[in-house]
This record gives sequence, C-alpha cells and structure tokens, in this order.
Amino acid sequence: MQFIDKIIWRAVDAVILLAVISMVVLISLQVVSRFTGHSVTWTEELARFLFIWTVWLGLAAGFRNGQHPALNFLIVLIPTAFRRIYRLIPAVCAMILFGIACWQGWNLLIQQISFNERSATLQVGMWLATLPLVIGSGLAIFGAALNALFAEDDFATPVDMGAENQENLS
Repeated sequence: MQFIDKIIWRAVDAVILLAVISMVVLISLQVVSRFTGHSVTWTEELARFLFIWTVWLGLAAGFRNGQHPALNFLIVLIPTAFRRIYRLIPAVCAMILFGIACWQGWNLLIQQISFNERSATLQVGMWLATLPLVIGSGLAIFGAALNALFAEDDFATPVDMGAENQENLS
C-alpha cells in the first residue's frame, strides 16, 4: 500500500510542478507578447486551465500531508487517549465535502462531454477544466483518510512538553 501511495503522490507532485512551471512560462510569454503589440491569446486560457489543475491537485496533496483546516486549539482540552479519534473528525468532514464535490463534478463532466462543450480560444473540451475537480476531490478523500489513519500524532502542546521546552515557548 505504501508503494502505491508513494507513486500516486509523487505523480501528483510532478503534475503540480509541471503545471506551475508551464503557467510561469505561458504568463511570461503573454506579458512579452503584449509589450511587442502581438498578443498571444491562447496563453491566457491555457494558463487558466493549468491553474485549475494546480489548485485541485494541490488541495489534494495538502490533505494528504495533513495541511487541512482543524481546530487544534481544542487539543489541550482532550485527554491523550482520545486525540487519535479527534483527528478523524476533520478528516470525515472533509471526505463528506469532497465526496459531494466529486459527485457533482462527475455529473458536470458527463454533461460537458455529452454536449461537446468547447473552450472559446483553444477549442478543446471543457471537460479538461472539470476533470481536475473530480480527480482532486477523489485524491483529497484518499489523502484525508490516509492522513487520519496513518499520520503520527504531532499534537505538541505545552501540557505535553517538559518544563525545559515550556521555557523556550516564552
């Protein structure tokens, strides 16, 4: 399982890196072309598509790494034995939210394919802008579940730290 998990997230990171580098190149080309008076119109649309891919895949990677919203200030009020269970609450909420987003994105994707919707400039299927919503939502569900189940408890609170570390916080 860890091998597959590693391959999936390395591929996601590679796609994000490629998309960000491509966006920088495209936007630079767009700026230079506008200064020369010969605007390259397709760069804006392609950069927008890449931005959508970056946002949804980056969101999924963030959930895999545990960078999702959580109320960590409540940790000091919870007994140590229940902290693992507390980690499941935001993960389950995220999985429900992204399950709904994935389902609705899938329905939109099917509609765009069936109606053969095309983008204005590039004339590619608009489903290419919806596909990252479905993939990113599915990966966010997967990532949130993995993080909730296998991440180590990193809830370092002043209550748990020794006296020598508490002095460093002041």
